[in-house]
Amino acid sequence: MLTNAKAANLDRQNLPQSSNSTSAAALADKAKEDSVSIQALNKAAFGSMTQTMLPMTPEQIKRLRELFNQTQAAAATTPGTPPRPTISSQYVKLEPGATPTVIRLAEGYVTTLAFLDSTGQPWPVDNYDIGNPQAFNIQWDKKSNLLMIQATSLYSVGNLAIQLRGLETPVMVTLISGQKAVDYRVDLRITGNGPNAKALLGRSLPQTADPALLNILEGVAPAGNKPLKISGALAQAWLVGNHIYLRTRLTLISPAWIATMSSPDGMKAYEMPKTPLILGFDAGQSIQLKVEGF
Repeated sequence: MLTNAKAANLDRQNLPQSSNSTSAAALADKAKEDSVSIQALNKAAFGSMTQTMLPMTPEQIKRLRELFNQTQAAAATTPGTPPRPTISSQYVKLEPGATPTVIRLAEGYVTTLAFLDSTGQPWPVDNYDIGNPQAFNIQWDKKSNLLMIQATSLYSVGNLAIQLRGLETPVMVTLISGQKAVDYRVDLRITGNGPNAKALLGRSLPQTADPALLNILEGVAPAGNKPLKISGALAQAWLVGNHIYLRTRLTLISPAWIATMSSPDGMKAYEMPKTPLILGFDAGQSIQLKVEGF
């Protein structure tokens, strides 16, 4: 009997220990499960945030940038062939019935108008008015002979009235954008002496300017010419009939020229009688030109 009682007592003492062991194991398992669950949540949250902040792969990002660059380049490209740039001189005709000078513009390009008198000196602008201010932008420093014009649309038409200092008749020009060529700079020459006219050696200026002199200033030989050889200084000369057309930077003294014209860069064009020797000066020094090839 005693033995059985001891055994029962031992069994009663062992019961709580077994229960405690079971509870500890359960808690450990639960903690392990919670840890796994938290790790899974963290991993899922990281993946979600990565997908939200960086939804594209590096290859997709590179491709997107390529497409963006292509789009930007296409947007900046002028439709069709880019306009051909030109620089020229033109006479301004002020008489009734004359066709106004046409200035070719292009969107994204600046065109400079320079107003000159018969001696090649700047003729200052006093005022101007634009017929289509929404289509053209004009910049002027309010004192010089230069107007800077830009077209604000691809295709537009308008006109411009310019009042030059001391000139009663306004200079009228037509503005057109979207042409195959664009005028980078146009020297607009007005017959007569402006307020800055130079005193010239030789005969007085002709009443009407000679288009051949304007072409010579631009390096274009006159029609029906015979090229002549010039020595003594840098110059070009052509014989037309009994007249010599000379392109040089010298100021001529002899012979007396028939007509002359100069450009803002200092180049001069002369028409003179046929002669084997020409005397001029540059920077205060006398220079003799020898003409051959008649």
